Amino acid sequence: MSFQARVDVDVVFHESSGSTFAVGSVDDHQFVEPAGCETLTGSVGTAATSLVSSVPTLSTLAIKNTGTGVLRVAGAIDVTAGRVAVLPVTSAVTVEAPSGSGQYAAIWVG
Repeated sequence: MSFQARVDVDVVFHESSGSTFAVGSVDDHQFVEPAGCETLTGSVGTAATSLVSSVPTLSTLAIKNTGTGVLRVAGAIDVTAGRVAVLPVTSAVTVEAPSGSGQYAAIWVG
């Protein structure tokens, strides 16, 4: 199985010296994953909803906020509208919308 995704994200590179920051943009990135992947989309409210993968070997979750409000992922990470969070996770992750409603699109790869 192969998978292709296109996501626009901002990238900050931190030099090892700790004195320089460089800001760039990733416009197009392709990733082929033969081991497996799963896509998840949905809507959430104020109650935390678990994102669960049916494939047990997946290890990285990229979740994009496709709504207009803030999404809270894993109870602590706020993702603003149009932004993406990438988490190294192998088990269920919660997502909620503190403002009352939100939408997401996620890619979980192994």
